[in-house]
Amino acid sequence: MSSIWQTTRRFVYKRVLHADDTPHRIALGVAIATFVAFTPTMGLQTVIALALAAVLRANKAVCVPLVWITNPATFVPIYWSCWRIGAAVVPNAAATEDVAVMHRLAAYAHPAHLGRVLTYDFWSQLFYLMVDLGTELWVGCIIVGLILGICGYFATRWTVTAYRTRRAQRRARIEERRRLRSQARAAAKRRTRLQHPA
Repeated sequence: MSSIWQTTRRFVYKRVLHADDTPHRIALGVAIATFVAFTPTMGLQTVIALALAAVLRANKAVCVPLVWITNPATFVPIYWSCWRIGAAVVPNAAATEDVAVMHRLAAYAHPAHLGRVLTYDFWSQLFYLMVDLGTELWVGCIIVGLILGICGYFATRWTVTAYRTRRAQRRARIEERRRLRSQARAAAKRRTRLQHPA
């Protein structure tokens, strides 16, 4: 757990707060990656996020790690929760049992399937499952992705702006202290020269 926290902290510090880009472009990259991460397009999410970031002129460096929120180890609870939201929203949703959907998704998280994660069969079967789960999954994923993407945009933009403002103020204070010390040293030298003329 501590390694996940350290990795997340390092990502936020290096890739987000210290990215050489505007707060808007960084936040837009986070929003795009978050939205795409929750779409049932696992396996294509990196390509989709980078394409959208290029079209919308967002920061691409923050996209790549964030789209992997959904991965072969996490997609079952994420997609199942999204499916349930979609099933609650879509009128005349298919009368599929929650448990049946969970079992179908969980089958792909089984170690036997995860051993095939680098094969074409794994991804094609997973794609057909995403299609088979239908409108409920897509609607739920889009709702969750939009909400989290919008929240991610504003949270990231505020955080980056606040961090940069504090850092600029800290640098200004350091520079002011250096200037005052330099002036104090120069004044001390002048006093010394006046007191002890050559």
